[in-house]
Amino acid sequence: MNLANIKNIHFIGIGGVAMSAVAVVAKQRGFIVSGSDGDKIYPPASLILEQNKIDYIAGYNEANIGKPDLVVISAGESPETNPEVAAIIKRKIPYTSFPELIYSLFNSHQRIVVSGTHGKTTTSSLIAYGLNAALKPANFIIGGYVQDFKTNFSLNDSNTIVLEGDEYYSLFSDKKPKFLHYHPQILVITNIDMDHFDYYRSINDVMEKFRKLVKTIPPNGVIIACHDDSNVKKLLKKVDQQIIWYGLKGINVDWKGERIKHNDRGMNFVAKKLKTTDKYNIALSLSGDHSVLNVLASITLLDYLGCDLKRVAKKLGEFKGPTRRFEIKGVAKGVTIIDDYAHHPTAVKATLQAARSRYPKSKIWAVFEPHTYSRTQATKSELAEAFETADEVIIPDIYPARENTGDFKISSKDIVDEIAKKHQNASYIPEKKQVLEYLSANVKEGDIVVIMAVGDFNKIATELIEKL
Repeated sequence: MNLANIKNIHFIGIGGVAMSAVAVVAKQRGFIVSGSDGDKIYPPASLILEQNKIDYIAGYNEANIGKPDLVVISAGESPETNPEVAAIIKRKIPYTSFPELIYSLFNSHQRIVVSGTHGKTTTSSLIAYGLNAALKPANFIIGGYVQDFKTNFSLNDSNTIVLEGDEYYSLFSDKKPKFLHYHPQILVITNIDMDHFDYYRSINDVMEKFRKLVKTIPPNGVIIACHDDSNVKKLLKKVDQQIIWYGLKGINVDWKGERIKHNDRGMNFVAKKLKTTDKYNIALSLSGDHSVLNVLASITLLDYLGCDLKRVAKKLGEFKGPTRRFEIKGVAKGVTIIDDYAHHPTAVKATLQAARSRYPKSKIWAVFEPHTYSRTQATKSELAEAFETADEVIIPDIYPARENTGDFKISSKDIVDEIAKKHQNASYIPEKKQVLEYLSANVKEGDIVVIMAVGDFNKIATELIEKL
């Protein structure tokens, strides 16, 4: 896409974390930027837009558009449901997706793309943080607000950019995954799992999209891949590019995590480069074996780029990471409240195992808001298994996101019934206010409350701290 004659860009769906970042990047590149979103735009996107003096309108209306040269449309918006999208099509205004715009802005850069069903945001953050620690700061656009940078993007003079590569579709008129637009020279694959059940039909469908992603890498490119994930190994059986493996299991890896020790402040482990004497003692404020894998992915990449790993290992102890990834929101009356973005059974299980490893003797409350009817319906059995390390489970109503409630025959009560087959302390409490009242009346000193939600239900974490 040629941006030479583009001056004014309007963003439809500017309230998304990634969209807000791209909007600010566009402004910093010299474009005049405007935007709109639904009835309300929440932090961190609202804060990022306001800090960078980008005007936006809450509520979609054809009048919001003005006379842009280009419109960037969020994947969730369509002409059938959004009057602005319908208007730009009627007026024949050029439009695109944000991944296409990102590629147009950074097509001359070395592009490091972090892909995978789980761990993309944290791993992308770790890579950007590690490059900073190694005095090689890169540009980055990440799908989460990174506490260490107090932002979700960065622009500098580097010829390298770190991008989070999402496997969900790009646009209502472009159903290929976002990551297929980026054409990385360096690709990280953390894992491959079945997700986005409104888009993918099966795990084979997911694998096929990742195969297409691998084909976009040049022959002299490199793939950093998790050897512990069976789907990743299957994907990379026959590829031409160099593969550098990392993992916790076996000897067929280049970088391995060993001697993992959990504590109430996080964990310690040793990152060892096999077939060499290189090894680094790493202390983290993060928790869970999945966090070790995310760190190993970043170290493997940083080593490939020739970074000073001694500097990186030392600085990793200060890494806070993205918000809403096992984020300890506070402690009130001896009760620790944790906010997490987990919405897939695999992520829920990993988050609760991380909580158990960090607080082995505490009572753990898991509050999980199911995200989308399609995912909930498809993963009902897996969800039942995901809560085995929690002592109490609370499930409120399903957050529908973009889906129509009437199209599905699944409810949170069904999930609780499924969980109850294996977990006697599972409760269906429909509304946030009721959940808040129940928790404030029943939690005790020393308890751990893990809130897992995608929408604004996670505000209950702050509200619970205030109420206690």
